[in-house]
Amino acid sequence: MAAAPEDFVSKVVGAASQGAVGAFVAAILSAVAEPVVNNVLVNRVPVIAAFKELNLEKIKAFLRTTLATNFIKFPFFEATNVIMGGFDIPPALRGTVTGAVFCTTTLPITNYRFRKSMGLEITAGNLYQAYLPTVLRDILYGIVRNKMSLIMIGLNPNSVNTNLGRFVNTFTTIMAAAVLSAPGNELRGYCLQPPGRALSFGEFFQPSKFVRSTSVGALIMSVSLGVGTLATPQVQKLWAFLRDYMRANPVGYLLVILFALHQALESRRHQELTDKVETGK
Repeated sequence: MAAAPEDFVSKVVGAASQGAVGAFVAAILSAVAEPVVNNVLVNRVPVIAAFKELNLEKIKAFLRTTLATNFIKFPFFEATNVIMGGFDIPPALRGTVTGAVFCTTTLPITNYRFRKSMGLEITAGNLYQAYLPTVLRDILYGIVRNKMSLIMIGLNPNSVNTNLGRFVNTFTTIMAAAVLSAPGNELRGYCLQPPGRALSFGEFFQPSKFVRSTSVGALIMSVSLGVGTLATPQVQKLWAFLRDYMRANPVGYLLVILFALHQALESRRHQELTDKVETGK
């Protein structure tokens, strides 16, 4: 039996909230780790050497990028995955479509963030760079994630009713998906090498380098979305409360619209004042 539309929307909202919380946690972790991971992935330098190249100013500057991009990418993937779950299709096909849609839509954001972390020039021409290996990675991630999620729930169906169970299920699922899709990520790194400093195929693909470039990224994703899943039930309850309240008080929709308009105007006014202060006019 298909889920009621209201339940389906609640699931989508819950999934997006999981992505939002995960985005915040991952942004903080990634601000430190991602420049290191990308340096190890593309330039194949040792982890210690990559850490030595970091400084506080770089971390603070990149944190703004990770926050902005994560709050688009994480909720988008989680919501898309749940939406695809509304169709009666096999988990592998669901993961394939989710991964392909996600990559095609967000690759410009991914490449912008990558080039920002590496201090590389950003142009319109390189926003879809390495599309094929990236879509392969995201499709593998989507397939493994959907299959692994079913396996984890099958091992202990009651685990979804506890915070610990949800965290363990999500952590294990994301870790498996990130690790098993890592070959696509390695191929992406190979394609993103700077032309003048590109390593040969044999030099680039070495087991030790693969492990160190994969482990940090997989751990960040697993912890972030594991923490994010703890917020999902609370957000779904809040959504149900607000939905019922709006039904009983239709004027609430008008208040929400007016509040959003006020916030947008205040944000614009603040930006104009900031620009005037910076330009001295």
